[in-house]
Amino acid sequence: MTKVDLLFDAVHDTQQIYRKLLDCMARPGKLNSIEPFVQSLEHGDLFPKPLLSLAYTLVDREVSFHVISNQTENIQKNIHWQTFSPYADLHEADYVFIGKQLSNDEIGELMKKLMIGTLEDPHLSATVLIAVNALAEVPGDGWKLRLTGPGIQGVKDIYIDGLPCAWIAERNKLTSEFPLGIDMILTTDTGDMIAIPRTTVIESEAV
Repeated sequence: MTKVDLLFDAVHDTQQIYRKLLDCMARPGKLNSIEPFVQSLEHGDLFPKPLLSLAYTLVDREVSFHVISNQTENIQKNIHWQTFSPYADLHEADYVFIGKQLSNDEIGELMKKLMIGTLEDPHLSATVLIAVNALAEVPGDGWKLRLTGPGIQGVKDIYIDGLPCAWIAERNKLTSEFPLGIDMILTTDTGDMIAIPRTTVIESEAV
């Protein structure tokens, strides 16, 4: 394989990632992998490659984004240069990319600022994308989320390592008055990915 083969294809690769993401959104809790499409990305030492690839896939000059990272300024400049999407404060951002661990208090404050739409325009809400340690559809490390709702046949259990409980607690507050709420996308450094749309009900959480 040549160096050219390893280059991230901004057209082909983002199309493949988008298809995987649509499948995740249509089938909440389903585990998909975008690993083949992200390994050639640069800046992996500054920001998780899967999050960066999702930024390249989702944002453009028509939507805004916000980054929370140890290298926020560098990453936001890079995403802007690649996509022409404007960087925005939390209360205005369409997409929020979380590339570092936050405390429970930080999570609570962040979630209070997010757009959750209105009854007239529920689509005017934020999508939050979070880097976690591991995702699985069978018991493993981390804690279990039990999901029900549209796109799920019966009940779907997923296992997450590296996602503080506060994310789910605060998310449930925001989605308690449907159709208001936020969508969440979780991804790992290896490119595993799941989606939890606002329509999904998290019935129970257990360590």
